[in-house]
Amino acid sequence: MSDSLNRVIFYTAIGAVSALLSWSISHLLIDILPIQYFLPNFPLEIIILTIATPIIAAGIVVAEVFLSNPTRIKANWRVLSRSSLKAVFTFGLIAGLILSLLNWLLTASQWPSILIRLISWALIGSFAGIAESLSWGTRSIEGSKARIQQRIIQSTGLGTGSGLVAAVFYEIFRPVLGWYDEFFGFLLLGSILGLALCFAASPSYHFALRAGQGFEAVKPKPRGRTTQLLDPPRPELNNPDLKFIPDNDGMYEHIEEGLSIQLPTTTPQRGIQIGSGNNSDIYIPHIPEDCAVLSIRNGNVELRCRCEKSVQVQRQWVSQGRKVTLRHNQMVTLYHESDCDKFYRFIFYNRFLDPQA
Repeated sequence: MSDSLNRVIFYTAIGAVSALLSWSISHLLIDILPIQYFLPNFPLEIIILTIATPIIAAGIVVAEVFLSNPTRIKANWRVLSRSSLKAVFTFGLIAGLILSLLNWLLTASQWPSILIRLISWALIGSFAGIAESLSWGTRSIEGSKARIQQRIIQSTGLGTGSGLVAAVFYEIFRPVLGWYDEFFGFLLLGSILGLALCFAASPSYHFALRAGQGFEAVKPKPRGRTTQLLDPPRPELNNPDLKFIPDNDGMYEHIEEGLSIQLPTTTPQRGIQIGSGNNSDIYIPHIPEDCAVLSIRNGNVELRCRCEKSVQVQRQWVSQGRKVTLRHNQMVTLYHESDCDKFYRFIFYNRFLDPQA
């Protein structure tokens, strides 16, 4: 199953589950609290919209966080529990209260129920989109002011549109649903909203290599007054299409453990050369001059070994001339040309990942 299809399924499922969860909780509160006993004319939509908006918004953020870093479950929960989920839920709760008040005013003014539902569901979608984009902007290294504004516009527009589409379909099928109309409506709203925001949340970073063992920072040797001591050669990037993540205004000159290298979406015919030669795009001392090459085309990254007994993928040797298609979270090990006990390691990230995560 492709990565894109996985994204679509996961976002749609999370949207549906969060919408049905909000529907269940709101009706549980309606059954438990004696609201209608003391306030017979109290509009129950206030409770439903107040509960639904924050839960749906939080569900979309959960989907975005876990798809940004699908292999580190505990780290994702830390991100959510520290600030993201709390802030999104608070925003959604306030938005839900505002939406409930607006819905009550529209109902009191005797607007058609279809028009009220169109407005309410569109606003739920827009609030969920705003919450998702603002939460993303506080976490992602890509969160520049211009990029956050673009993300807000995309998420809000798609969220609003999905709410309208869900409301229209609901009105079409409502006459044949009977007692299950509201359940079906929330299921439809959550599914379409999740599907729409899946495309708004599609990350711009497609691929990255994260430096691991072997790339520990090396301090330059002190220079004496009478003798000039040359610094040992250090791994570096020799291609403007490659850059460090996070870049921190160009403060990094060498590849260090924990840094990620953002790869381009496509590569020229020669690919990205990895080795210790002068023409290497990713220069790493002590490995063979022409060690390996990366080719990126059609959403796939292929690694070709250029030197026998120099490259492992997932602790499996790659023979000279063989191509391997890299998968998310796979480990690539590059060995020294004269010492089999020394090596450099990268972790490959595919398009799911925000490389800072």
